[in-house]
Amino acid sequence: MSFIAFGAVFGCSGSPAIPSSSSSPSATATLVSAPIGSAIGDGGGKVITRRESVALPVAQVEPWKSATRDGHEIITDHFRLRTTIRNGDLRRFLPIFTERALTQYTSALGALPDPSRRLETFIFGTREEWTAFTMDRLGDDAGTYLGLGRGGYTSKSVAILYDIGSTDTLTILAHEGWHQYSQSVFREELPVWLEEGIATYMEGYRIDSTGSPIFAAWRNFERFGELRDAVRRDNLIPLDKLLDQTPQQFLNEGRDQLLIYYAQVWALTHFLAEGGYGKYRDALGEILGDAVTGRVGKSLAAKMSTDEDRRSVQRGISRGGIRTLPGTLIARGYFSQDMSEMNAEYQAFLKQICSRGSGDSIWKGISPIPAPVPDSRPISVP
Repeated sequence: MSFIAFGAVFGCSGSPAIPSSSSSPSATATLVSAPIGSAIGDGGGKVITRRESVALPVAQVEPWKSATRDGHEIITDHFRLRTTIRNGDLRRFLPIFTERALTQYTSALGALPDPSRRLETFIFGTREEWTAFTMDRLGDDAGTYLGLGRGGYTSKSVAILYDIGSTDTLTILAHEGWHQYSQSVFREELPVWLEEGIATYMEGYRIDSTGSPIFAAWRNFERFGELRDAVRRDNLIPLDKLLDQTPQQFLNEGRDQLLIYYAQVWALTHFLAEGGYGKYRDALGEILGDAVTGRVGKSLAAKMSTDEDRRSVQRGISRGGIRTLPGTLIARGYFSQDMSEMNAEYQAFLKQICSRGSGDSIWKGISPIPAPVPDSRPISVP
């Protein structure tokens, strides 16, 4: 089941890794609100009881009241979660899930710093509460977000979500958590395609036999399913269009195009991390490091091979930052001067990960690429 989520820019989340009771018929496990000792699905068919579940991290829980109803404020080492969700099992799961998600943000694509302050998240029990809060918080700017079907958004490193079923709520929490993290830690923005690609990369997880969330970027059934369908229908978005257009532009072409966009930037992030025999791995670490320290614009200008491109970078940065620049220009600077070669490698990568039998690897949360990547060095972030 898909839903729309707005981050720093438009985002989309959804994965049936731990389906809620309202998820699609293909759901394979369940996390539901139930009495003590009831079952929580592990994502692989096995169930455990609360008595066997993993210990939660130390968290301070205080009463909190929204404008409409009583709730809870949950404070962990790195998060301040304010929630009115009624699902007690889900609420008690939030501290360990968010802290484990942060570990994924700071390690999955290279060693990145922890945020210097707690990340603030609101998770409302109903859409009506979420709507009222959004209108109060954003005023005249709320309309864009209120048009969402099922979802949430992140603004100024604060995530504002509502309960849309346990699995989807956790998935969007992981997605928007990346936007919170990058907005809080990075001194300079990533290009939209990479920001959204990494947010989708962070969605994949399962629940192990102890009840602990295990993050695995490949274990993302919805993104994989959308990608596989697009490959079979020969409906893939060309790489230059994928890099240069915004999620809003794809949404204007139709919801299906937006879902294909997110599936492809999910795959593109995997491609940069391990495709092309590891040839783009160091460049990915470099742009992440430059975003943390605020050197993306300066580094990009230095990488340009012509005076015209250097002037284009400088004009764009002065006008409004990295996101005013064409995505292809950033990709040429950091990843490949030969975009036709990079596109050919990317298209071959897409076909590899959608080949027959690859769904088994996705289920296990491992790479479906037939041949192992020769260069298995960790991504190095300067």
